[in-house]
Amino acid sequence: MNHKFGLISSLSALVCTVLFLIGLVIVNDGLNYWSCLVLSWAYICTACALAQEAPADRKGVAGAGIAIAAVYSLLTNLVYYTQLTTVAQDAAGQEVLRVFRFQQGSWMFGLDLLGYGLMALSTFLIGLSMMPIAPGDKALKWMLMLHGLFFPVCVVMPTLDVFPEGSGGNGGIYALMGWCVYFAPVMALSAWHFMQRSRVFGR
Repeated sequence: MNHKFGLISSLSALVCTVLFLIGLVIVNDGLNYWSCLVLSWAYICTACALAQEAPADRKGVAGAGIAIAAVYSLLTNLVYYTQLTTVAQDAAGQEVLRVFRFQQGSWMFGLDLLGYGLMALSTFLIGLSMMPIAPGDKALKWMLMLHGLFFPVCVVMPTLDVFPEGSGGNGGIYALMGWCVYFAPVMALSAWHFMQRSRVFGR
């Protein structure tokens, strides 16, 4: 059951990442918000499935990866659900909407970066807890850990005012596209991992 659960979760995360990339290309904020909202749920499930395979002496590291993933999901869900409801429906005064609207340098933008920074820390810990067995596991482990490099970038850079409000430009969009190109193979390798494990253990 755990392997099938992990397979479905990682494939769902892969689909959400691809949809996010498409949303960036066609400039569809609604698609971006929905895909990232569901992505956070799918990633938590994937992290849980990977963590349960950790050996006894790495269970603490894996558990920390799950806990941090939950915080990532909470922060980003707050951002995206606010955009899809309060902001999209003009369900507050203009001053409140100005604060809640997702844009570079905004409060929501900062929360989103913090969330993805924590996601990166989570992938690092999950990768650290892995013991490669099946084909492709070593690549998955290292890609999860290297993804952890986004943690200092996403957490430290906003405190240095690198993304000021109204700075403009497409640099941020290209960076997000690059992230999608990196993260999609991570979830594809995760799906392959669970597929292999399902064949070996027959469940």
